Amino acid sequence: MIYDDKSFIGSVIRNARKKAKLSQAELSERLGMSEKNLSNIENGRQFPQVNNFLRIIQFLNIPLEDFGVTLPETEFDDKIKTQIISKLLSCPNSQLGLYDKAISLIDETIKFN
Repeated sequence: MIYDDKSFIGSVIRNARKKAKLSQAELSERLGMSEKNLSNIENGRQFPQVNNFLRIIQFLNIPLEDFGVTLPETEFDDKIKTQIISKLLSCPNSQLGLYDKAISLIDETIKFN
């Protein structure tokens, strides 16, 4: 489960952006989001939307472990992970809810096995 502290998530994103030597304006322009939205995320005033979160971590190459997520060892390789992320990033917003429900169902199934 992703650590659910807005300030913590924002600080991880801000530190990665600074490490990449990008201003908020530069990063938000490259990601196609407003600078105000990015500022609100970095300053812990709001959580990023799923699609924005995925674009941010992919663009800045932030491992999920930096957010307190420990991923179990799986048989999936990086190519499959990249394909899944690409599908999520390219799907219309109307489909994100469906993907989220599917992932939640899979998670629940795994917990019961």
